[in-house]
Order: sequence, then C-alpha cells, then structure tokens
Amino acid sequence: MAGAWQMVCISQSQTRIPESWPRVPLRGKRPYKKGWVDRHFSHSEILTELETGKATGVGVKLGKGLLAIDFDGNSAADALKKFAGENGLQDFATTTSWTSGRPGRKQCLFRVEEKDWPRLRNLRIGTGVTGDDGKEEGLELRWQGWQSVLPPSLHPLTGQPYTWINDPAQHPPAIAPEWLISLCENWHTEYGGEEELDLIRFPARLYKHFGRPLTMLLLARRFDNSRQSHGGKNKGSGVGSFTLLAASRILNRSTGHIRKLLRAAKVSGLIRNYKQCKGWITVWYSSLEKAIALAGLEELGPIAAINIDQLSNIYFIATEVEAQALQRASMHRQRQEEIEQIKAEGGNPQLNPSQIVKPIDLHTCDYPARVLGKGDRFVYCTSEFRFYGGSQEAIAKLRGISPATVSRHLSNKYRLKPTPVRGYRQDAAPIVKKQLLQQLPQLQNMPPKLCAEDGLFWIKDNYWKPHCNVYLLDYRLISARRRRRALKAAPTDNICLLKISAGRGDLEDKAFLSSFDLKAEEYPTPISNRRQNFNNKPEQGKAKMIMPQQ
Repeated sequence: MAGAWQMVCISQSQTRIPESWPRVPLRGKRPYKKGWVDRHFSHSEILTELETGKATGVGVKLGKGLLAIDFDGNSAADALKKFAGENGLQDFATTTSWTSGRPGRKQCLFRVEEKDWPRLRNLRIGTGVTGDDGKEEGLELRWQGWQSVLPPSLHPLTGQPYTWINDPAQHPPAIAPEWLISLCENWHTEYGGEEELDLIRFPARLYKHFGRPLTMLLLARRFDNSRQSHGGKNKGSGVGSFTLLAASRILNRSTGHIRKLLRAAKVSGLIRNYKQCKGWITVWYSSLEKAIALAGLEELGPIAAINIDQLSNIYFIATEVEAQALQRASMHRQRQEEIEQIKAEGGNPQLNPSQIVKPIDLHTCDYPARVLGKGDRFVYCTSEFRFYGGSQEAIAKLRGISPATVSRHLSNKYRLKPTPVRGYRQDAAPIVKKQLLQQLPQLQNMPPKLCAEDGLFWIKDNYWKPHCNVYLLDYRLISARRRRRALKAAPTDNICLLKISAGRGDLEDKAFLSSFDLKAEEYPTPISNRRQNFNNKPEQGKAKMIMPQQ
C-alpha cells in the first residue's frame, strides 16, 4: 500500500504537471485498469487508487503530441549521439526529463506537432550491449498506446521513487527535432550496431525449397539500385547491381559457379532476368510474395538479419535460424501450458510470472535457485525447472534434412575445419550448446537398473533426466514487410519491375556503402510498368560495389 508520504509527493508532483497531460494509475510499471488507453483519469481518481493501495504510482499516456525517449543503459545514450550526428543533443538537455536512479536510465519528453503525428510509431532500437540486469540495453521511442512512469512513483525493482531531472514546470517539453522524427519514421530493424551494418533479411525456410540460388535474390535485394537515388535507403525497386568478382568473394565461390547460380535462380523464378556487362551483373529480382508462392509455403517462417559475409555458409545458417526460432516457439508453448494449469487450479495467470528460462539467462545464469550449476556439457536444473528448447528431429523436419545432417551442422568439428577440397567452412563461428539435465531427487533410492532403462543416469549423487539441447544462438529474428495484395506464382512470367535509376552515385568505398540504415521495402509495381522488355539495356554508370574485407 502506498504510504501517506508518497501520496503527498504525487499530489505535489501533479501540480507541476500540465492539466493537458493524460495520466493513468499504475501498479509497478504497468496500468491495471481495463481500457486505460481510451479512459480519462482525474486527479482525485488517481489519489483514491493510491490511498486504497491499488496503485503504486502514476504514468503519463503518450501519443497525440507527447513522445517519450527512454534511455535503457549508457550504450543507448552513445547510440543516440551517433544518430544525431552534427545535430547534437541540445534539446535533450533542456526538455522535460526524469530518472529511476539506476545507472544510464532516464526518459525525455518531447512535443510533436500534429502534422508529424502520422510519421511516428513505437520503436525499440537494441544496442547489442548486455546490461547489469542481463537484458539487452536499448533506446525506446514511446508513442501511441504506451505510457511512462512519472515521479515520484516507486520503481518496482529498487523500491526508490523516480525523480525529476528537468521538471515540466520549469522545463516544459521541447518540440521534437526533425532528425529524431525522421529516425523513428525510417528506422529499419536490420540495423544492429556499428559493427553490423551490412545485414540482409534471410527467410530461412525459403532455403529448403530454392537452395543456394537464393543467395542471388538476397544479394540483389541488398544492393538494390534505389539506394543510390534515395540517400542510401533501400526502396525495393526490384533491380539490384553488383560485380561478379564481389559476389564470388562474398560467397567464396568461383565466378563460373556464380553464373550457374544466376541461371538456376532465373529458372526457379527467384529472379526475372539478369544482364552482364563488363564485370557488372544487373538483376531484376522477384518479390518476397512471389518467392513464397513458388515455394508453396503457407507461412514464411523465421527471418533473421544476418551479415553479408555469412552468405557463404548459408546452408547451415538456415539450420541455426530454425533452431533459434524453434526454441522461442517452445517457450511460447510452455507458457501456454503454464497458463492453462494455473487457470485449472483457480489462479490468475497475470499474477504468476513465467518459470521459463531463456537461453541468454542460462548463459549468464541469474537463477541459482533453479539452475543448480553449469558445466562444459550440461546445465543442471532443479526438479521444478521448465526447460526451453527444441530437438534435432524437430529442426530436421523444418529444414527438410536428416537429423544426422542437423547434428553435423551444429557440430564444431564440422564447422571449424575446412573440407579436403576447399575451405568453405573455415571462417564459421563456433556454436555453443548444452544438455539440460533435470534433477530427480525422488528417485535417489531407486534400483540403478530400473532407472537406466528409462534413460536416466547417475551424476553428482543423484539421478538426472536428460532433455533437449539448448543452443546459445544470438540471431536477430525480425519481421518482414509484405505487400497486402495476393500474388500468384508464375514461373514463366518474365516481367521487369523497374528500369535502373538513371542517376547513379559514385560509391568509392564499402564504409560509405555500409553507412546507411537499410530499409528493405517492396512497393507494388504499377500495371503500366509490367510490359517492359528485357531487351532494353540498362544504363551503365560508375557505381561500384566494394567487396568485403578479407
């Protein structure tokens, strides 16, 4: 129950807050009233909720002119400084802001003019840095349908009140700068950080149907010509250009093999046509919807943002992506089972947090009560532990390969040694996996022969039950933007989406090419453009695709 001191503080704090700010009572960090987004809460209602102990704090509803920027860790501030560039962060120092007191955590509030409301969305940008709580730090742009906890509400973890850095009475919210609105509007989730700029959207399940010719589609999408006429942003024109030598070095294949892949991709329908001229390859590629239709998939499946240099090992990258996606799906199914069990016992699932541990938590193990220990091969769990993972048989079924091949793909002996002929796999990163062992103390006095027949074994003075492996993978699984209209598969439909843009820039180095955030959108092709002839030669320019550093 909130104390009298907190209610007095909140009452005094709300006098500093403009009446136009919509507020909502909170329990911890979350609203608990149904329909809180569209419901109005008066000052007296909020104080009543605090007095009765139903609420522990108050938040401000965002959207409709209020945009909150949440800094979750010191790396978030560094990332925003890089995004601002020459614009600087002067507005962040003068606008309304507050903090929970935790290192690197604060929020800044901005006003947004009504003409810019359609450009904003809720967005989280991960920095790839793990914070002191074991979670990834990041920068959040909070807009419609979200709320932010205001001082002096109590933080649920520290128990300490939020405090103002710049209170709204003396420092009202500044107008959001244009570069910040543009960042929110154009941000693409493939961006991962300073070291992960050359990322590609890889629909792993398409590889099962198309095989290696899929790399031609991915390269064409990555080096779409629209980047050169739209400030480096990929607008999905349907035409991509790269050099034959660059593709050879990226995929670690001969130029002759690249030509074979191009022909196979055209026959399969992944690309509509391609032209070669003076070492340059121009590819008219098909849309994602058409590739899905050609593969006969009902669901696209997991899509991972992978580095461009990983395309050479795409055949077992697909296995890793399926493994990680299956582990996440397993967590969801386990949680649904938990909810059903809690409801059957007459409990409230919302008041019972999940008992499932994610692989990242196993890796950094913040749960000594339920995870007894870790070794090079095993993770020792208590008897009530709810594991998280997927079997090699399930991965093999999704990939369309045998379990033995899955085991080989996820084996460092196979991955880290080159083949006798060529060293295709020598640059692959090692994989980490561990076997989950669940403690069964109730079987301690059982006959060894009986327990051995059930697959149990004796370690550390107790019987243990083996579960599936947990693969400690860190791919960024992302969603795909797809056209709303339905497309029918037409393998013989040779249609040119768009001509190459006449104005090509002169890209002299890969750093420049990689300095843009990616945006892999595909726009519907106008009907009038669908009758263009491939005999029209694309206009040649000076653009160069610089090959990745070796």
